Amino acid sequence: MTIAINRRRFLTLSAGTSGLALFSGLGLGGAPRAAGAAGAATGEGRAIVRDVIDFRLKPGDWPGAFGFVTFRLHQGFHDGSIVHYIRTDTSDADYAERHGLVFVPLLGLVDRPELQNRLYVFENGQPPVLQHVPGSDAYTPLFRIHRVSGNAGGRILTAEGEIEEAIAAGRLTVEETRVRVNFPLVQWGDEHLAVDTERDGYLGTGQLLDAPDLENRQVTFKLHEAFPGSWYILTDTSAAPMAPMMSIPASPATADLPSVHATDKVWVFVNGIEGAGVMGFQSAIFGNPAGHAAWSPFWDHFALRWEDPDEARVLENAAEVRELVAAERLVQYNGTPNSHPQGFVVNCPVPVMSG
Repeated sequence: MTIAINRRRFLTLSAGTSGLALFSGLGLGGAPRAAGAAGAATGEGRAIVRDVIDFRLKPGDWPGAFGFVTFRLHQGFHDGSIVHYIRTDTSDADYAERHGLVFVPLLGLVDRPELQNRLYVFENGQPPVLQHVPGSDAYTPLFRIHRVSGNAGGRILTAEGEIEEAIAAGRLTVEETRVRVNFPLVQWGDEHLAVDTERDGYLGTGQLLDAPDLENRQVTFKLHEAFPGSWYILTDTSAAPMAPMMSIPASPATADLPSVHATDKVWVFVNGIEGAGVMGFQSAIFGNPAGHAAWSPFWDHFALRWEDPDEARVLENAAEVRELVAAERLVQYNGTPNSHPQGFVVNCPVPVMSG
């Protein structure tokens, strides 16, 4: 469908997305931790994504061992419906600087069309159009930006098919850029990421603490801790059969990202020291911290089991993990013990760092 637009309607739709007109200028968490003051105010953490409105590293008035982070929402269209998403990462250093995103060089390695979504960004400033959303086997939050220029006849385009028709009619041109971005979907049509009403576990019934606030264009996620010094959110997984149990969308197209070296590693523990990790044990360990050249928000997921639980101690970096795996003191599984040897990918952007 196309939507007739007057000046007031155009400004309303564009208000939350002016930054996107870039080219025109499986378990419960551990015991609760003590609540603390808001991280943004105390300096105990720092936001590394500009769209972060507020965050707190410690639990609030809920029993689960996680904090919160509130993001600014951005609006777009898919097949005639309004969608909302967050912005976290990009393959392009200049784009990262302009829009306050995390620079992830590894995302630039993704060239295969089937591993990328399309984000159509319009030079006239209208909200972008997204090719795929959750529910599609082709969905991935990894978008390649396509620049749209020309004259659409004073109308807002809301679907990829409308763009293709305008191109065929000679009214628009589209340029495929080299910029890839990680823009996880939050709301698409009448659906949105699941909300955890109990707030007592890592997964619970969802990763949102409240339903998206579309009026104020913001959304609040659970904020989880990982070593070294990383605080992350969980938005989707390549493991489609597991996604409903994890209360997050499936992103099947991310499954092959390890094959093009666009992922980093994450290790979770299935025994050992109790803590805030997904399985109820110590927090996860990332291969590298956000901002490192080898870091990616798309994680090749591994599980670790202490061969002798009496030897368990808290580990804080990948070097310790690799040393203990090599010494056969830790058993490593692709994915989880139940999925091994089949691995999977999880999308865990890091909006906050500490330490």
